[in-house]
Amino acid sequence: MLGFWLLGHAAQAQPVFDIPQNTASVPLSHELEYFIDETGEWQPDSGEPAPGTWRKLRDRAGKGNFGFLRHPVWFRVVLRSPDASEWVWVVSTPQLEWVTWVLQRAGRPSERSDGGLGSLQHMQPPLQRLPEVTLSLAANEPVMVHMRVQSSGLMQVPTELWTPSVWRERERRSHALLGAYFGLLGALLAYNGFLALRLKDQAYGYYLGVGLSMGMFQLSSTGFGPSLLWTSQALWSYPILSMASTVFCFSAMQFTDSFLRVSRFSPRLSRVLRGTALAWVVVLLLHLGLPAHTVMGWVSLPLALWTVTLIMMAGVRGYRAGTPAAVYFLLGWGGVVLAVLLRMLLRMGLVPPHPLLYDGTLIASAAEMLLLSLALADRIMAERRARAEADVQRAREQVAREEAQRALREKSRFMAAVTHDLQQPIYALSLAAESMARRRADVVSSEALNQMQSAVFAADELLSSLAMQVRLDRDDLKPDIEVFSVQDMLERIDALFAARAQKSGLRWRVLPSLCEVRSNPLLLERMVCNLVSNAMRYTRAGGVLLSCRVRSAHLLIQVWDTGPGIPVREQSTVFEAHYRGSAAHSHDRGLGLGLSIVSRCAVLLDIRVGLRSVPNRGSCFELWVPMASPP
Repeated sequence: MLGFWLLGHAAQAQPVFDIPQNTASVPLSHELEYFIDETGEWQPDSGEPAPGTWRKLRDRAGKGNFGFLRHPVWFRVVLRSPDASEWVWVVSTPQLEWVTWVLQRAGRPSERSDGGLGSLQHMQPPLQRLPEVTLSLAANEPVMVHMRVQSSGLMQVPTELWTPSVWRERERRSHALLGAYFGLLGALLAYNGFLALRLKDQAYGYYLGVGLSMGMFQLSSTGFGPSLLWTSQALWSYPILSMASTVFCFSAMQFTDSFLRVSRFSPRLSRVLRGTALAWVVVLLLHLGLPAHTVMGWVSLPLALWTVTLIMMAGVRGYRAGTPAAVYFLLGWGGVVLAVLLRMLLRMGLVPPHPLLYDGTLIASAAEMLLLSLALADRIMAERRARAEADVQRAREQVAREEAQRALREKSRFMAAVTHDLQQPIYALSLAAESMARRRADVVSSEALNQMQSAVFAADELLSSLAMQVRLDRDDLKPDIEVFSVQDMLERIDALFAARAQKSGLRWRVLPSLCEVRSNPLLLERMVCNLVSNAMRYTRAGGVLLSCRVRSAHLLIQVWDTGPGIPVREQSTVFEAHYRGSAAHSHDRGLGLGLSIVSRCAVLLDIRVGLRSVPNRGSCFELWVPMASPP
C-alpha cells in the first residue's frame, strides 16, 4: 500500500508522459524534471526534496547541457505505455562517469541499474558503449523513473527511449561506422607514416600527430575506447579525451605552419601559430597538476576557439598566396568546423534531429584526414613539378650561357672583320701618301687625293657605325626628344653625299622641306644617312632621291634608288645585324649594321619604318616621323 501511495503521490506531483504508439524512438529531454543535489545524499526513497526544487528541463537555457558541474543531478519522469512493451532508455553521452536509474512501480520494491564509465569494469560482455537501461512496461501502468548523473567532465544528458530492436540495429550501424572510420584512419596513418620516413618532411610528422590524437579523441568521445580497449580503466576516458584534444590542437598548429609554409607569405602569422602551439604545450603540462575538467573549461575551450580562427585564417591567406593544395586544407578544416557547429545547434534544439548530424563530427573528421592526406600528396606533386620546372630553367640557363658564348665568338669574328675592313682604307691612305711623297711637292695627284678621300670616307663610315652600335647596346639609352626643322639635316646630308654621288656617276637629288618634327636630331640624321649610304653602295646606275612629304600627323621621309632591289624573301631579314643581302659584292666594305641601326633607332624614337622594293628596278625605304604640329 505504501508503494501505491508513493507512486500515486509522485504521479500527482508530476504529469504522466504517455509513450506514443507505433514509434521507434521518443525524445525525453523535454519531459524530464531535474534538480541539482548539492548535498549528494538524496535518494528517491528518502522523500521529496524542498518544494519547488524540481524544475522542467525544457525551461533550462542549456537544455540537457549542465557544463562542468561537481554535484550530481537527478532527473525524473513518469512513463506509461498503452500496451505492454520494452524500451531502452539511452543517454547519448559516452563520457558520463556514473549513471544510476531507480524505477518505482506500485506495490513493488525499487529497481536500481547502473551505467556510465564507472560501471564498465564491473559489467559482463557485451559492454555498452552508451549509458542505457531496459525498461519493461505493463499496459497502462505508470512507472516513476529517477536517473542520477554525476561526472567530472562535461555533463550533457540527451535522453531518448528506443525500441530494443531499433536501438540494437542503430548500435550495429554505429559500430560499423566506427569500424570503417578507424580502419580508414589507420590506413591513412600507415600510408603517411611510410611517406614521413621516406621524405623526412616535418608536415608528415605533424599530420601523424593530428591523426593519432584525433583517433584517441574519437575513441574516447564515442565510447568505443572504454567499451573495447581500456575497460578496466574506463574512468580515464575524460582525461584521455582532454589530453588528446590538447595534442591535436598543438599538432594542428604545427601542421598548419609547416604545410602552408606560412612564413613565406606572412612571417607574423607564422610566429603567432608557433606561439599558440607553445601555449598548447603549457596546457598539456597543466594536465599534470589540475583536474581535466578545470583545464578543459577554463583554458582549453577559449584557446581552441582561437586555434580554429588561426587555422582558417592561415588557410585563407595560403589560398590567396597560391600555396599548393590550400583548397584541400580549407575544405578539410571547414567541414570539421561546420560539423561541430551543427552538432552544437542540435544539442541546443535549434535544428531538427537527423542521423547524419549525430555522426557528423565523425564523418567530417574522416573527410578531413582524407583531404589533408590528399593535400600532402598534391603538395608532393607540386614540388615535383617545381623541381622539374627548375631543371627546365637550369637547362634554359645553360642554353643561354651557350648562346652567350656563341655570341661572344660571333663578336670576336665581327671584331676581326672590322679590323680587316679598317685596314683596307688605312692601307690605301698609306699608299696614296707614299705615292704623293715620291712626286714633286708642287705636283698634286688628283687620283691619289681621290683614293685618300675614299679611304677616309670608308673608315669614317665604319667607325660611325661601330660607335652607334655600341651606343644602342646600352640599356640606359634614353634619347632626348625635341622639335626641330629637317631642312638643316637635309642640307648636311646633301653636302655629305653629293661628292660621293658625282664620283660614282649617280644622279643625286634632295627635295627641301620646311617641316618641323618631334624626334632626336642626331639619331634621325644617322638613320637617314644609313639609308642613303646603303642606296649609293648598291646602286650602279641611275640615281638616289631623298624626299619629304607630309602624311597626316607624320613627315614621310623616303630614300629612293634605282639599284638591284631586294627579293621578297629577304625583305623581312634585311634589318637584322650583320645581314648582307644577295646583292652585296665581295669588294663591299660594309659591316651589315646600317639597316640594323635604322631599325633599333626607330624603336627608340617611335618611328615606323617601311620598305618597298622591286627586283632589278630599285627600292624605297620610308621613315614615318611624328610632326611637331600636325596640319
